[in-house]
Amino acid sequence: MNFGNPYFRSRGVMVYLGKILGSETKIKILFVLVANPQSSYMERELAKEGKSSISEVNRQIEDLVNSGLVTMQRLGKTKLYSINQKHFLFSPLKELLVDLNKIYKRIAWEIRNFAVKEIRHIQAVILIGSVARADIREDIVREPSDIDLVFILKQDKDIKEAKKILLDYISRKISLRYGISLYPFVISRAEYLNRLSARDTFILESYTKGEVLYGEKPRRFSQVGNK
Repeated sequence: MNFGNPYFRSRGVMVYLGKILGSETKIKILFVLVANPQSSYMERELAKEGKSSISEVNRQIEDLVNSGLVTMQRLGKTKLYSINQKHFLFSPLKELLVDLNKIYKRIAWEIRNFAVKEIRHIQAVILIGSVARADIREDIVREPSDIDLVFILKQDKDIKEAKKILLDYISRKISLRYGISLYPFVISRAEYLNRLSARDTFILESYTKGEVLYGEKPRRFSQVGNK
C-alpha cells in the first residue's frame, strides 16, 4: 500500500480533521476555548457555555486532548481544559470561530450599503436576531443563517421593486460568496406602525431590540408600552 499516494495523504488529513471537528459538541467546545485562550474550564463549565450535556463533553473532549489542540491539567481530582495556543490549528480556528459574528455583521452591512445606494425612500434598516445579539454559535452549527434585516420604506408603492432589487443582489453577491440565503423583510412606515400598535411579535422585537444600521425607527407620539 503506497502511503505516499495523494489519496492516502488526503485521507489521513480527513481522518485527523474528523477527530477534531467531527461533532457538534467538539465544535462547541472549541468555540468556548478558542474565544477564551487564557482561561481554563472544567467539563461542567464547558457544557454550560457550549449548551451541551456534561456526558457529551466528557465523551468528546478526549479526541481534542489526544490531538494536542486542547491541553488538560489536573488540580486534585478536577480536570481543567484550555486551548493550546502553540498548536498549528489554533490561528486558523481562531479566525474561523471567533470572527463569525464579525463576518455575519459584515454581510448585514454589505446589504445595508447596497440598499441605501440603490433603493429609494428608505427610512430605516434594522438588524435583529442572533447577529444583532452577537450570538450566532448555535445558528452556525444548526443552520447556515439567521440574519434578519428589516427595511422600512416611506411609501408603499416602492415595496415590490425594493424586494426585487434586494433578492437579486443577495442571490448574485451574498449567497454565492458566503454560502447563506436570507429573505429581506420590506415594509412601509405606515404598516410598520400599525403592526407595532398591534404588538406584532416580529415588529415589536425589531423596535425594542433591533440595531439600527441606517436612519431611525418610526415612532408615534406615544411610545409602545405594556398593557
